[in-house]
Amino acid sequence: MDTKELRILFVVDAIKGRNGVGAYFQDLVSHLKDHVAQVELVQPCMEEPHPCQGASMPIPGDPTQRLFFPKVRELSALVWEMKPHVIVIPGPGIFSMIGYWIARKWGIPVCVTFQTDYNRLVELYWGRRLARLAGGLLNWVNRTLFQGSETAATICESMIAQARAAGARNPQLVGTPLAREFVNTPVTRLHDSVRRVCYVGRLAAEKNIESFLALAAARPDLQFEVAGDGPLRGKVEQACKQSDNLTFHGWCSRQQVVEILDRCQVLVLPSSVEAFGTVALEAMARERLVITTPACGINEWPALAAGLWIMEPQESLNQTLDRLQSLSPVVRELKAKQARQAALAMNRDAIEHWAGVLGQCAQMAPAANRSLPSPTLALLRRLSSNYARSAL
Repeated sequence: MDTKELRILFVVDAIKGRNGVGAYFQDLVSHLKDHVAQVELVQPCMEEPHPCQGASMPIPGDPTQRLFFPKVRELSALVWEMKPHVIVIPGPGIFSMIGYWIARKWGIPVCVTFQTDYNRLVELYWGRRLARLAGGLLNWVNRTLFQGSETAATICESMIAQARAAGARNPQLVGTPLAREFVNTPVTRLHDSVRRVCYVGRLAAEKNIESFLALAAARPDLQFEVAGDGPLRGKVEQACKQSDNLTFHGWCSRQQVVEILDRCQVLVLPSSVEAFGTVALEAMARERLVITTPACGINEWPALAAGLWIMEPQESLNQTLDRLQSLSPVVRELKAKQARQAALAMNRDAIEHWAGVLGQCAQMAPAANRSLPSPTLALLRRLSSNYARSAL
């Protein structure tokens, strides 16, 4: 099938613009509009609720996030009217699982994305015993989705083997697109000296924000900025009260993030769990210097890794920053320019590759009908309809 004829529906649980997964699909859909006949994104939004978005409840332990319930009838009507060639879902979630069930019932090919190492995340939040139970449930759901889909898309090489082991058919490695603000806004020249360092992202355990705060405390000669929101917001606000060189902005729009990156020289991504690290790619697109930990999946892309400062084993953030500062301004600027070119190339290739993967998926016959077991479906429908009505 010609890519220009494709109709693609994305059904995503992550809140639009509030985390990496949510931003990923928001950006991808905006670019695919120029490459396919029709593309629609069903995704919860805090500012402008989607018509298929129902009631919500706070996520325990993180008041900055909410669990949204889809309106099954409205989502079914959208699929019936649109008649998509492919439905794309990003792993476990109520929206995703309802979208998967609709696709299986109506014989629509499914592309599942694999962008999060759930086992490592649940260990961070729930401890080993509960993590074993939660991880087992998530792995079961993942296997169900993988085995019943036509394609699985991952964003780093190491996750392909995990997807294949979980039963994924035809796993594909895809790149990460960039929001237009990071590509089209004129770039400001990198300053000759390192004066300002920033962190942009969720304030959560897996991001290891404590190491960034420790870096700010150890370097009173530099200015540090934090943009984001999450369960560790209080820790960041407390650190700001104790440090004159640390500024907290809270959650920021895309344009505000561009402005923060442009006035800083270095972005730090100190994550202990990070499937890719889109903000690092965004900083590279703004021609800025980027420090990552070995845990970041962006390091697995050789062209991008050449534009990063990856922490060495046993090296602290302060030592990595010293290593970066020890280079001449000419060398730093050259690396920043190379980083931007690599980021722009990734953006172009990601869109083209995604279009190809979706075109291939559309031509595949749906897998044997391995729909969600009826008790699971009944629970999901009850959560998304009866519960939602009572919550309104």
